[in-house]
Amino acid sequence: LKLQFLYFIGTKLKMARRVASYFSRGEGTLKIPFSMHKDHRGRLCEELRRNGVEHGMVLLRGGGELSVYDTDTNWDFKQESNFQWLFGAKEPELYGGVGVGGTEDDSYLFIPRHPDLYAQWLGPIKPTIWFAETYEVAHVHYVDEMGAVLAKLKSPLLIPKGTNHDSGLPPALKPDFDGVDALHVVESEHLYHALAECRVVKDDMEVQIMQFTNDVSSEAHIITMREAQRSDRRREYHSEAEFKYQSFLRGCSRVGYSCICPGAERNSTLHYGHSGEPNEHEVKDGDLKLHDMGAEYHCYTADVTCSFPVGGKFSEEQKVVYNAVWEAVLAVERAIKPGVNNTELHILAQKTIIKEMLADGLFQNGTVEEMMEANLLSIFMPTGLGHQLGLDVHDVGGYLPGEGKHILKDVKPYPITQNLRFARPCVENMVFTVEPGFYFNSWLLEKLQNTPEMLKYVNKARLEQLVPVGGVRIEDNIVVTPTGCKVLNNVPRTVQDIERVIDGGEWKAEQRVYSNA
Repeated sequence: LKLQFLYFIGTKLKMARRVASYFSRGEGTLKIPFSMHKDHRGRLCEELRRNGVEHGMVLLRGGGELSVYDTDTNWDFKQESNFQWLFGAKEPELYGGVGVGGTEDDSYLFIPRHPDLYAQWLGPIKPTIWFAETYEVAHVHYVDEMGAVLAKLKSPLLIPKGTNHDSGLPPALKPDFDGVDALHVVESEHLYHALAECRVVKDDMEVQIMQFTNDVSSEAHIITMREAQRSDRRREYHSEAEFKYQSFLRGCSRVGYSCICPGAERNSTLHYGHSGEPNEHEVKDGDLKLHDMGAEYHCYTADVTCSFPVGGKFSEEQKVVYNAVWEAVLAVERAIKPGVNNTELHILAQKTIIKEMLADGLFQNGTVEEMMEANLLSIFMPTGLGHQLGLDVHDVGGYLPGEGKHILKDVKPYPITQNLRFARPCVENMVFTVEPGFYFNSWLLEKLQNTPEMLKYVNKARLEQLVPVGGVRIEDNIVVTPTGCKVLNNVPRTVQDIERVIDGGEWKAEQRVYSNA
């Protein structure tokens, strides 16, 4: 009790000296006011009321720490994304509640009651007042008090019910506390969709966070690109280590997903870098490298991909593939504006790449339209154009409520067979990736050989010349503006700029902004 009292006094003195609480990793990093999450709670309540949910208590369970199998160590903790959006709390084992009906912020945090020994191993035990003041919530209680506290409110408890379009999984965390069985718990699809619809449109502070993660990622990518030229940095994991190091130096202690750092033919493995195919191989002079990595801050992540040559110069074959993908990036970003559906952008990217490869001579004996009808790009660009981005690398909101990937087969004039994670009209302050690619994946090329209606459009001799390129992906992170889009990352993109920067040239390009009014 004495320890908690001293902590309470110290906390109150600190709070008296500051205007508002915020998240920051120190000098040079972004300050994020916790009032942002208070605003998010208000936005969620407005969205629910707009959809006919007039009363009730939204109840979310935060993430918990997981033991590494049967050991006494834990997997790295990351907060559950919806909980992070509403509260921004870094601690595990929390619950949060938001009253829907009122006009004020009727918010609750429920925290674990730690034993005294916690202070010996894990630091001071923060009292309830610390959580209330830091996270700007109205009420804070202990988890072992939840049953009694929530029973007194006499409100239905709303928990999200739905399916993630990317994983196919329902929400993983459901309430599990003493007394929950005696309460009126309602699984709500309205809540699931309301959370997604709120998260898909970033507020101004969230756009600043996404800009910060992209600034850090861009700097880390450029340094990593240069370091990959060194003869003693030729293992793929050297690039993963360098990117993580440079990101951490700038305040981003995590990356938003497993780093993808292949070289040469391994570039064609879309999600390379997992435990079965780790970043372990050696790359050689003349290989093309592909770096798909994004720094994370306050659980928001960037997702940037650079493709570049080891040795400093693109081969003629690498230039052909790279420039075709780059033309697709430019075409898409020039077309983005509110109201344009991402299915249109996906088709535009495919058409642009086909046009470029017809000019090169890899594709032949047909028109762009004929090759689109034959679905030729399902071999060379087997992915969707991009995805939503935010608290998750494949963020929620890729489809409108009630829709899903089943709608892709009905897209006109060309049904989409790729895994398009985002198929809805663009809206202002939506953040998503633009990431066309061109890959020479051995499994898909074997499929091509057995598909004569596609193979007739491919110059086999030219294909043999281009296969060693492996694959190219160029991935930008963009935010939709009232008249177009702004590219958040800032890395060299043209062949000339990449070669110059690898050679030590300075990089201070202006941010790309497109207006399509």
